[in-house]
Amino acid sequence: MYKREEEKLTEYKHSYDDIKIPLDRLDEAILTGFQKAKAGEVRKPRNRKMLFSFIAAAILFFGFFTSIKLSSAFASYVADIPGMEKIIELIRGDKGRMLAIENDYYQEVGVSQEKNGLEITIDGAIADENGLVLFYSIESAKKQKEVIIEEVGLFDQNGQKLNWSSASFGSHHTSEEGEAAYNGSLEYFFDSPPRQKDFEIKLKIKSDQQTDDYRLSFSLNKDVKTKKTYKENKTVTIEGQKITFVEADIYPLRVAVHVKMDPANSKKLLNFDDIRLVDENGEVWNKINNGVSASRISENEAIIYLQSNYFNNLEKLYLEVNKIQAVDKSEAFVVVDTEKEQLLTKPSGNLLYDFELQGDYLMFKLQTEEEFNYFLFGGITDGNGTKITPKQTENLGNEGEVELRVNIPDLKKVKSPISLELSFFPAWIIGEEKVRIK
Repeated sequence: MYKREEEKLTEYKHSYDDIKIPLDRLDEAILTGFQKAKAGEVRKPRNRKMLFSFIAAAILFFGFFTSIKLSSAFASYVADIPGMEKIIELIRGDKGRMLAIENDYYQEVGVSQEKNGLEITIDGAIADENGLVLFYSIESAKKQKEVIIEEVGLFDQNGQKLNWSSASFGSHHTSEEGEAAYNGSLEYFFDSPPRQKDFEIKLKIKSDQQTDDYRLSFSLNKDVKTKKTYKENKTVTIEGQKITFVEADIYPLRVAVHVKMDPANSKKLLNFDDIRLVDENGEVWNKINNGVSASRISENEAIIYLQSNYFNNLEKLYLEVNKIQAVDKSEAFVVVDTEKEQLLTKPSGNLLYDFELQGDYLMFKLQTEEEFNYFLFGGITDGNGTKITPKQTENLGNEGEVELRVNIPDLKKVKSPISLELSFFPAWIIGEEKVRIK
């Protein structure tokens, strides 16, 4: 009877293996969760198909990791919210969002629209002054092998489209056998916070048999919590490269760490792979792993996004940095001659090789010792310095060797040489730096 529950908790345990916790306390927490679930301490609502005992145990397990003391009343609260078990599944890897729900910062919405047997519901939201996350569910009268949210628009109550700085959508749902229900989230983050509490969202949803437009209006009634800002202005040096941590803005949805790189650095710092918040007890909040993890302000300035510890009021908080993708500034661009089909400039070594043209595609091969899922290139310019927008980019392959494809419309007409700026590359600087921010 409890096989599925055990499998779920084992999966949760693997996702938190990097947290520093004595194993005997870990096992004790899991056992306690099972005992409470089996003893029926968590009230189960009637007429609910989902068995909530494993949810109660999983929540207790999460609570142990995030230093949250979950009461049986809160476990019942979670069980009573429509669709909450699916939302827990979605956010289980984000400790900040789990904390938001535990602290009653989640808002129920519950607005729906149905067309031709396919219904979408905005179940609820988590909002702060910087972002908005909407949780949705899709139910169909017939099983669907594929459901795609092709277009999404967010508007205010007057029908004016809201300007967002970044967004991410879990919008492509597939199943080989077909499913009658899917769920996901829509995320928006803003440069300036929206002032209104009334919204309208428009979606175009494509399923196996149909494509329909949906339009749902909803309101958010809870007060938005304001950010906490900690000024840092502390500089560290990793393998000769200087990095200044300017400040950290802590929101309920995420933490935004403002960093500046010394213009005199010999390397271009591409991506902060291993960076985290750590409190006085050794508890860790990692980098955002499902959504926008960073934004570049300028050549030497960026914002890095971490999971939020907004609802944890501890005395000490540290920022730890260990691993950063970096290349020499003289090798920060890959330059190709499309007339002679030659690779003119690339990072040192043999990691990037075998350049060729195939129709409108630039083709490269990347050799790596381990799995590397980043697409290497950012901005692209032609021989006149004109920006190029690729039609498609993709990584093909897996651990060991990856083929990179860049589709440029009418490639033969584009002025050579073409320059591709590196945004990611499998080369790192390594250190052990720790900055106290609180």
